Amino acid sequence: MRLPSLCLWGALISLLPAAPARGATAVQEPPMPQTSPIPLEWRTPAEVAGFRATPSYDETLAFLKKLQARLPEMALRFYGSSGEGRPLPVVILSKEKVFSPEHEEEGEAGRRLERPDHAGNDEAARKPVVLIQNSIHAGEIDGNDACLLLLRDLAFGRRRELLDAATILILPIYNVDGHERVSPWNRPNQNGPVDGMGFRTTTNGLDLNRDHVKLDSVEARSLVALVNAWHPDLHVDNHVTDGVDHDWVLTWSWAEAPQAPAPVGAWLNAHMPAVLRATEKAGHRVGPYVDLKDRNDPTKGFSSWVGGARYSTGYFPLRNRPSVLVETHSYKPYQDRVLATRDFLVALLAEIGKDPAALHEAVEQAEAHTVALGRPDAPPSEVVVSWTESEQADPIRLPLYETHLPTSVVTGQPVLTYTRGKVHEIEVPWYHRSKATMKLPRPRGYLVLPGWPQIEARLAGHGFRVERVTDPAELDVETMRLAAPEPAKAPYQGLTAVTAKVARQTEHRKIPAGALWVPADQPDFELAVQLLEPESPDSLLAWGLLSTVFEQKEYISPQVLEGIVAEKLKDPKLAAEWQEALKDEAFAKDPAARSRWWYRRTPYCDETVGLLPVFRVMRAPGLKTRPWR
Repeated sequence: MRLPSLCLWGALISLLPAAPARGATAVQEPPMPQTSPIPLEWRTPAEVAGFRATPSYDETLAFLKKLQARLPEMALRFYGSSGEGRPLPVVILSKEKVFSPEHEEEGEAGRRLERPDHAGNDEAARKPVVLIQNSIHAGEIDGNDACLLLLRDLAFGRRRELLDAATILILPIYNVDGHERVSPWNRPNQNGPVDGMGFRTTTNGLDLNRDHVKLDSVEARSLVALVNAWHPDLHVDNHVTDGVDHDWVLTWSWAEAPQAPAPVGAWLNAHMPAVLRATEKAGHRVGPYVDLKDRNDPTKGFSSWVGGARYSTGYFPLRNRPSVLVETHSYKPYQDRVLATRDFLVALLAEIGKDPAALHEAVEQAEAHTVALGRPDAPPSEVVVSWTESEQADPIRLPLYETHLPTSVVTGQPVLTYTRGKVHEIEVPWYHRSKATMKLPRPRGYLVLPGWPQIEARLAGHGFRVERVTDPAELDVETMRLAAPEPAKAPYQGLTAVTAKVARQTEHRKIPAGALWVPADQPDFELAVQLLEPESPDSLLAWGLLSTVFEQKEYISPQVLEGIVAEKLKDPKLAAEWQEALKDEAFAKDPAARSRWWYRRTPYCDETVGLLPVFRVMRAPGLKTRPWR
């Protein structure tokens, strides 16, 4: 074992059932009364260590296997492997012993599967599916130990009513490789486990909470395949936050409408206040996630905005699911953080259990709305390409510890410090809403030209419904031509991001056989928008994965160009355009710009330079297609 060291809305993990269990199950031992003490041999590794420790990967699996033998409603499965080859564990809790999604083994890899119907198991099929994700940042381990406590209690007959609420998927450790890079120095702002916790990123330096759209990591691809198979109705992402020193033990956030679909936002508004009240009633002070607007002036307020599609809490709303961010406060004792996380999860599952159908219905309504907007005969509508935090704010009382603003010895600048234990509440503006920064007319779908495997891999990974064009065709499409690329000054996530100017225009284009058709009348189409629209902050272009489109591969020699230009200048109209261009003094003094101006007016110019290999189709195209993959 490793030694360790009020506006309320939210969302938890979607719950959706699985296929009938196969094979024998263990015989359950008689349940232990709620008040009976837990035998020492059944205490979690963290409990045994007095919450000075969190278990290693192997110790976690050993404890889960031990629980599985006592709890027939639980199965330990694996949904992929990490970069270092460790199996990725998922715990499935199902009162009906439905431990795999229907048709999972029949579905082709990467293809979106239909919602599981659980082979006639009506009770399981009516339940939502909740996905609880722990240790996406492996040093932030509170969720794992909280879930081990919850699972152990279920094995001893406690909180059994929670199994009535949902089918529950728990990822005890998502970033398994980072989890095993143990050091007491990994999290300098975190109070325990005192003798060690894991590292933030994967072995090759990827932050998994920036990888939900681009799917660079094997872990993210495995996670999204799990989501494609189970279609969870609710997602919970357990983290630990540092920075601001306040009196809240557990903080939370989630995407609100309009960033979250309206039915999802309505479900959160209706149910999350009760969850937060129940968590406080269990003895934990809770409040919204705190990101100060000015790191040295708390009076300017704080943000709880969830961010864009790369984050879990921005990704799942694009798939019409609520996603709840849990951030325990890193300066609080480890035991307090773990117990607060457990009690929050208990409260959430209990609230779902009061009306399981409501969550299921909210997700289905959101999906149906997205599909309806994308139908070929639907009236015109818009898609959102990018979001940012809204300027709207609500007043809230922030329970800060007493603050001071001395001059930093390190930087020579003011630095905010705290006197812990002395609570000084101040009323501040709280920013938690979002607003669209760019909208476009909704296309009826996208055409992706053949020969771009980096696009095809992401379409497959996210499980979109995609068709392959079987016969060449000609049609009007909206092209996106890119110019003036500006690469980032430093790599991020191992990639060099890029921005560019985008010019859209309608062109009559030949569409080759082999092109891919991504229709808009599918539930996850808003995610396709984020992936393919170049201005999206998480598009494949923005991440630098399509940067070859900017590169000119063929050139024309000055001698050849000179002869062509001499002939073209005989055209009075073109000669006038040239003289007009020369009025720009900077252009006139730039030999390369002058050469490019003429090269683009020759038949030798490669018109695909700067052309995004994705076309927006604004009317039903009538293409001949067949299912892809």
